[in-house]
Amino acid sequence: MELVFSNFEVSSRRFLHRRFTSADKPAPPPEGRLPDATQGSDHLRQVFGKQMGLSDQDIVALSGGHTLGRCHKERSGFEGPWTTNPLIFDNSYFKELLSGEKEGLIQLPSDKALLDDPSFRPLVEKYAADEDAFFADYAEAHLKLSELGNAFP
Repeated sequence: MELVFSNFEVSSRRFLHRRFTSADKPAPPPEGRLPDATQGSDHLRQVFGKQMGLSDQDIVALSGGHTLGRCHKERSGFEGPWTTNPLIFDNSYFKELLSGEKEGLIQLPSDKALLDDPSFRPLVEKYAADEDAFFADYAEAHLKLSELGNAFP
């Protein structure tokens, strides 16, 4: 296994990551990789865990990407942002999730599943309390996700 190190910046913080070559990866995951937002934790594990080889920690950390952007009704059937400032990458997704539903913000069934699952919830609580831990775990999970199915020279 070859390790390649690269720097990655998130919100003015630098992270060092390891990258495995494509020879270490199984065949690329099938198309339609995004989970169904109306499903729960078993579905998240099927899509991200069984199909992509990601861990529960990776699943929760990647869900924190919802801190950016919003749902668009014409694309997903859902409408609205997850956070009050959807242009800032921070741990507010987890804080909002723990604080319950609020007018003007969306919580998808797949988001709420993170609170109901006994393995996911402690990670939600950890990331809500510790932004640095979220950034570190998100960067690692994002790197894994980004490299699925890619061939490197």
